[in-house]
Parts: sequence; C-alpha cells; structure tokens
Amino acid sequence: MQNRLIKSLILLLTIALVANNHSYAANKTLLGKGIVLTQGEFSIYEGTVSKINNNNRELTLTSSDGQTVYKAPPEMKNFQQVQIGDQVKVSLEIFVTIEKLSKTSAVLTKTLDTSQSSNLESAKPEKTMTRKIAIESQIISKNTEEHYVVIKNTNGEEEKIQVNKASFLRKLNVGDTIKITYSDQMKALVSSSNPKLN
Repeated sequence: MQNRLIKSLILLLTIALVANNHSYAANKTLLGKGIVLTQGEFSIYEGTVSKINNNNRELTLTSSDGQTVYKAPPEMKNFQQVQIGDQVKVSLEIFVTIEKLSKTSAVLTKTLDTSQSSNLESAKPEKTMTRKIAIESQIISKNTEEHYVVIKNTNGEEEKIQVNKASFLRKLNVGDTIKITYSDQMKALVSSSNPKLN
C-alpha cells in the first residue's frame, strides 16, 4: 500500500494535480483584508534511482519505504538523462488565505488556475505544477467558542473552517460571504548525487 502511494506521488512528474479536501488551521498572519489560514513547505518523497530499464522506460526507485517502479511516459523527453544513483525529490508548498467579501450571496463560486513547466531535454527531469483555487461561499453557521465557521464546499457538503484569530472571527457573521484561496506548488526533481554532474 505504501509503495502504491509513493508511486502515485512520483507520477506528479508528468500529470497535473487533482483537487483534494483539506482542513485548515489559522495562524495570526495578516494579509490585506483577510488572514493566512495555513502555509508551509513539505517533503513528499525522497528516493534514489537504483535501476533503469531503457527498453521499457522504467525507473526503479528506492527509499526508506522500499522500492517502486515508475514508468516514464513518452512526453518525458529527458529520460535518457537519468542515471543510477540520481536523487528523486517531490515537495509541496501550500498557502491558504481567507477574507470577508463585501457582497452577500449564497451562490458558491469556484475558480481554478493551473500551470506547469518542465526543464530542457538536455537536463535532468524536473517538473513544477502550480494550482490556485478560489472558493466563495456564504457562512451558514458560526461557533465562537470553538473558533470556526461553517460553509458549504463545492460538493454541497458542510465544512468547518477553523479561524483561530479572534479579532477576525468577530468580523464574520452568518450570511456573510467569504473567499478562501488555496494555492499550492508541487515540484518533482531528479538531481545527480554528484553536484558537479548537474
């Protein structure tokens, strides 16, 4: 099961991100009219290329969780640049904000912007994918004691949004429209174990 999860993460070298559900915990950073709910950078996967099958375009990756085989698709033009001993790293950076909007509407809106970039064929494989999702929804309930508001998410389900900054929570009322912006950047990188070879 763990290897299956790792394999799906490595596929981020070649496919776009998909939407996931997230729980948000607020900190005290101010941002314009709103606040930052959460931000951070996380290491998703680190492994080493232990075997290369050029005929099948397959890489065997070894990490502390064991081995997994990654099959490179035709669009990975720089597959030949990968060597045994190369390091594979996948990292995720996220940034989530919340702000109160002046308009009042029960209509849920969602916008999605995505972009991705890859490096030159002459270099080691590297891919960066950026996604930004903005959701506007009306507050349907508020809990001051437990510091959260409830909205309906894009699936029409109720979702708690934790807002630990009391001064901002006091500004929010049932019926208000809030905007939650989720930004992330996933980066998958293959690098030589010998920096002089990069």
